[in-house]
Amino acid sequence: MTKERDQLQTRYNTLTAERDQLQTNYNTMKKERDQLQTSNNTLTAERDQLQTSYNTLIKEREQLQTSYNTLTKERDQLQTSNNTLIKERYQLQTSNNTLTAERDQLQTSNNTLTKERDQLQKDTECLKQSLVQKVCPQGWKKLGSSCYYVSTEYKSWEESRQDCRNREADLVVIKSEDDQTFVNWLCGVKDYVWIGLTDSVSEGTWKWVDDTPLTTKYWKSGDPNGGRAENCVYFYSWSSDTGAWWDYDCSYKYRWICEK
Repeated sequence: MTKERDQLQTRYNTLTAERDQLQTNYNTMKKERDQLQTSNNTLTAERDQLQTSYNTLIKEREQLQTSYNTLTKERDQLQTSNNTLIKERYQLQTSNNTLTAERDQLQTSNNTLTKERDQLQKDTECLKQSLVQKVCPQGWKKLGSSCYYVSTEYKSWEESRQDCRNREADLVVIKSEDDQTFVNWLCGVKDYVWIGLTDSVSEGTWKWVDDTPLTTKYWKSGDPNGGRAENCVYFYSWSSDTGAWWDYDCSYKYRWICEK
């Protein structure tokens, strides 16, 4: 009996040890299972995130492909436009070169014509001076290239001017001190004569009968002062060298001086 009990005790101890070993293995396996489950859950979450990222990248790739296709089309259109512009630029450059050559030719012609015109003008002036120097009508007095006629009658400013026109002249124009001195000499001492200065067209704007503006002035002190009532100018000769101008009523009758 003792022997059997010892054998049973030994088997019990063995079984107890095996059970404890199995319990330890079980606990270890359970712990590893739980760790694997946690790892599996983590991997599942990472997989889902990666799947989402993958889907997003697929969508972005498709959008980029669409943008690429659009840019390729626009590039081709721009290339076509660029080729057209290059062709037009070449045509414009050719036209510009042609126009430049024509302009240069016209400039040369213009310079030549300008020289010819200036020469003709000089020749014309010389001819005019020559003719004036050769011939002044009887009763006219000459100064430089002009002839002067002093009337003996008395007429209004308009009538005086018409008389000058009938003589192929006009009322005298005074633009220098020499002219002023000469007209003073023509008049004689203390005399009144109409000259070719008026503001009848525009009040206050004095112009000569040759339509040039008044620059050199020899007004009597205080003149012009007649306003709209006095639109014509007479020359009053003094014993001095120059005389003076007065604005006066155009209908008043004075002598006059013609110039041509």
